[in-house]
Amino acid sequence: MSTQLEHILTPDFLEILKKGQSFFQSFDYFRILVHYDGDGTSSAIILTRLMQRYNKKFHLGFIRELSEDGFSKRYLEERSIPTIFVDCGSDQLRFLPEDTSNVMVLDHHFYSTSPEWAININARDYNIDGTREACGATMAFIFAAFIDDKNAEDLLPFMISGCISDKQDMGGFRGVNKKLIEVYGKNIEKKRGLNLHGESVRDSIVFSLDPFFKDLSGSNNSVNTLLNDLGIDGDKKLNALTGEETRRLGLYLSYKLASQGCQSEAMSYLETDEYYFENGFASNELSLIIDANGKNGENATPVEYFLGNNSLKNALIENKKIYQTRLIDYVMRSYKSMEIEKNLQFFYAPGSEMAGAISGILMLYLADQTRPIIGFNAGETFTLISSRGTRKMVEKGLNLSKVMKECTAEVGGSGGGHDIAAGGSIPRGTERQFIEIADKMIGKQLEDIEKY
Repeated sequence: MSTQLEHILTPDFLEILKKGQSFFQSFDYFRILVHYDGDGTSSAIILTRLMQRYNKKFHLGFIRELSEDGFSKRYLEERSIPTIFVDCGSDQLRFLPEDTSNVMVLDHHFYSTSPEWAININARDYNIDGTREACGATMAFIFAAFIDDKNAEDLLPFMISGCISDKQDMGGFRGVNKKLIEVYGKNIEKKRGLNLHGESVRDSIVFSLDPFFKDLSGSNNSVNTLLNDLGIDGDKKLNALTGEETRRLGLYLSYKLASQGCQSEAMSYLETDEYYFENGFASNELSLIIDANGKNGENATPVEYFLGNNSLKNALIENKKIYQTRLIDYVMRSYKSMEIEKNLQFFYAPGSEMAGAISGILMLYLADQTRPIIGFNAGETFTLISSRGTRKMVEKGLNLSKVMKECTAEVGGSGGGHDIAAGGSIPRGTERQFIEIADKMIGKQLEDIEKY
């Protein structure tokens, strides 16, 4: 048992982790089911490396559909195997049969009730803000560190990558995330700088998604013109820029974001704390690579690489570039086709599994800042939904978790998540009905949203 966590977590949190440890020690073979996004995939790396370390056999699966049908169907495929759900599950346990057993959940999302038969370890039950202070990878990391502090040092990079993927680093790490990094990351080098990443200055702007620079992201010609005007060699590596060059570039990019109508939440993301890990990656680059591979349907690639298959490194990088190029195109197409209602704005994603990423970029960097965004990803029978707001909206009363949960249910679907970002699934063809219901609920939550 960890001695470090005793100074970070409450006694009741430590107590349920003991139950989780007993569960882990009781079996030699596990099924690990994680959400398919960057946080979930980071969590998967932590848990699979933990399994490898303790000679446990495991089968890893990724869950894209968190509705009643999608979630329960995924679980029932191999229900006889002891199962660990990560970055999902707390709210979805209600979808599983009453005779379910041998299930553990590591989660941070809102949920209502939990059946007695499950070990449901959720950050929110211990006065931890699951939106800003602990993500799925945080919970996976805590579980690994609780078993033994020795597990922590080389698994911390993946906790940090999950936090970044869930935007829990915005404005600086806080709460449990901050405490864990302070305790277990004392030997990790950290530097503050521009939140840009690439082989050259030019590439770092051309492929930039977060921040997203309108008319620069995705445009070699525009970036070349900018860098010539600033007197900066675009072929230089970022760390080779002089202090004066970095200042000039930072000032212009700050102006660029302001001209796009970005608020302080997005502006603060122009600079970031970068952590440099012994695995050869820096924190923001690691998070992007893991998330990009997942969004390309290659979730297993980063997991396999960090389990020791070094031959996959080129594939990791190539998948990242493909994702960046495709997402920039999708963002601009969605931006141009977005429709605006009284209290929300919405779009249909040009490609599958991209609505969440598109929504996040549009909300922070391009769209009207007074209305949350809803993105639809239409399938054959169901339409997946991703919604995003801003911290300012949440402070005014927005809770997208409630919107997704209640409004999807009214049209025969299901949903949930965080106050600032949530998702769901509805029957194909009910999108217009859903928008009308959600628009009214968001209006009630925000009260005079037009005034701020």
